[in-house]
Amino acid sequence: MHAAWLGATLLLGAGTALAQFHPLRFDDDAGAQRQRCGEDDKGAACWKDRPVAAHRLLSNVRLSVGGDLRLRHEYADNPRYGLERQDRWGVLMQRASVFADLRFGPHWRAFAQLASSTANGRAAGPSPVDENRLDPTNLFVEWQATRDGAGSFGLRAGIQELQFGAGRAIDAREGPNVRRSFEAVRAYATGGPWRIDLFAAAPRLNRQGSFDDARSSTQALRGIYATRTGALASWDVYALHYEDATARFDQGTAHERRWSLGTRLFGRSDAWDWNWELAMQGGRFGIARIHAWSLATDTGYTFKGVAGQPRAALLLAVASGDKDPGDDRLGTLNPLYPRGNYFGDEATLGPRNFFNIHPLLTWRLAPKLQLNASLDFFWRHSTRDGVYAPNGMLIRGAGDSRARYVATIASVGTTWTPAPGWSATTVLAYGRPGAFLRETGAGEALGFVSTSVQYRF
Repeated sequence: MHAAWLGATLLLGAGTALAQFHPLRFDDDAGAQRQRCGEDDKGAACWKDRPVAAHRLLSNVRLSVGGDLRLRHEYADNPRYGLERQDRWGVLMQRASVFADLRFGPHWRAFAQLASSTANGRAAGPSPVDENRLDPTNLFVEWQATRDGAGSFGLRAGIQELQFGAGRAIDAREGPNVRRSFEAVRAYATGGPWRIDLFAAAPRLNRQGSFDDARSSTQALRGIYATRTGALASWDVYALHYEDATARFDQGTAHERRWSLGTRLFGRSDAWDWNWELAMQGGRFGIARIHAWSLATDTGYTFKGVAGQPRAALLLAVASGDKDPGDDRLGTLNPLYPRGNYFGDEATLGPRNFFNIHPLLTWRLAPKLQLNASLDFFWRHSTRDGVYAPNGMLIRGAGDSRARYVATIASVGTTWTPAPGWSATTVLAYGRPGAFLRETGAGEALGFVSTSVQYRF
């Protein structure tokens, strides 16, 4: 019911959709979108940066309205390598959201985004990232002081999505049906090539009802994230402090206090592009000391002289695992709040205690059609630690197995963008369990297929 009325609201903005969309919709440039109002777009563009009234007292008040609708069906044969119940026909998911962005002159802003996510067909019932019938994903006020040509400073408080860098540590979780939000206070400053963000946040706990999400009482995140943009190469540096009163690892359950120091180097030069990130972690897990680290690299080459300009890339990554669950030291990396589909759409494995070799290929078969193919070889970094899901849940403990090989996952998919704002994707994946999964009772081959259609305005 809730998704139905949200979907109807979205259709009010139908007309030619707009192309200038950002992963976080409050980052959209509504002024640029409105430039198409009265040209080839009579619908959605005219709802951007719209004056609220002609009265002189309201002349500086402007409103932007937008939203999105996504329909997705997925079917997994032997979900989680046989560890989860088999769905009969697969899972049909829908997600809809609408937002209103109200600006009061050049300094003040109020942003509200309401979302509805539903799922049908999962044998074990919908998970927390499958269904959330109606709740705000963004509900904040913002103040910004501008300095002509010299940057800006701003402060934002309320419910908000957070996403930094490549989403390896903090991400809005676009892949799953329910996106991730925080209750946060965020200050930011820009000047020249720099942007600096400071924030204090707690994640919102997703519940399946309406207006029943709540701030987590056990988790907290604070940090500073800085980005310097360059012509050839750009880089991020960040420091984060994370706390979880009920953290669980293969070593056990305890109060976790963890800091992370990281840096990311990214850019492109002619046909080459790169995105490399290093993070070091310390802190306490109960009485145990934390010493963990990760390195992720994504290096690609685009064949510009070939039709469709295929890009071949090699992703190499490693995240530390715990060497001895019985000692007073925890070596397992905690990726904090990473992308939901970290390694692929099948979303079975998460970035803890692993190293992988992941070649991939993207190829534009037609102006609006892209092919994506990849092969991921996955091992455990430490044979004394287990394997974890993307949400951090322990899938299989180490037990008595000393096998290192976890799985090989092959996938192929297409992305079709028939018109601005519209996209359709199809993914086929096959996962072959390695020695570790077989020895710990997860020995069934995984088959996965998904199709999705999304519209944004």
